[in-house]
Amino acid sequence: MYRPIPFSLPLAAFLACLPLSAAQAQVTSNLDDLPQAKTAPSAKKPAPTPHPAGHAVQKSAAKAPAPVAAPLAAATSSPAEPVRSTPTHTTVPGVPPAPPPPVVLPPPFVPVQIHPPVPPAEVTAVADAASHTAPLPEGGMRILFPSGSEALNADSLKALQDYGTGLSHHPEQRVVLMAYAALPGDDVSMPRRIALARALAVRSIFIHAGVATTRLYPRALGRPDAGDTAPADRLDVVIETNPTDTPASSANGMP
Repeated sequence: MYRPIPFSLPLAAFLACLPLSAAQAQVTSNLDDLPQAKTAPSAKKPAPTPHPAGHAVQKSAAKAPAPVAAPLAAATSSPAEPVRSTPTHTTVPGVPPAPPPPVVLPPPFVPVQIHPPVPPAEVTAVADAASHTAPLPEGGMRILFPSGSEALNADSLKALQDYGTGLSHHPEQRVVLMAYAALPGDDVSMPRRIALARALAVRSIFIHAGVATTRLYPRALGRPDAGDTAPADRLDVVIETNPTDTPASSANGMP
């Protein structure tokens, strides 16, 4: 269907004013090439028309109007549907058939010198020290010290060395060294220091006699309690048996 073009009327009036001898133009239009509701391609140029000899041919190309988008087409288009997201699937990692191998640390690239534990200093006897030993129930021993000192005479030292040699043959036992000390006044620190010196002296004698250090438990208790009737300046060697692991029994008596 052909429709009239409004802008062709001024162009036709302009061409009518031109003399035919000077120039001759021809305007053609094809409405089939115009866009309807979509963007149209560029307009085709008209083919030139042959003229008789002796006349100059001048061609004037008419510019096609810019395509106008139809607003009704956009208004009548269906609204955009909401985009539905695709459900994601979580991949459960597989369980390895075996645990990972343990990490093995390589040895150091330089030699490391390993030193044995340094033994404590040996205890020497004091000739005029007023000390002596006495047995305790259940295989223990009590050592009495002079007031304010950890010195031992030769007899006390020999008795402790023999006692330590006997302890070295019973590795299932542990030895608790409970040391006490008393001084006039209300000082609490000094009695503990004296008690610690006594415990370390007896510990040193037992280590040199062959008792392992892991079996010795020194305890510097300091001043005795008010109800303690034993001598204040003393050290009690208490023998205990290492606890053994026993299976725990349930409430009904079954293991």
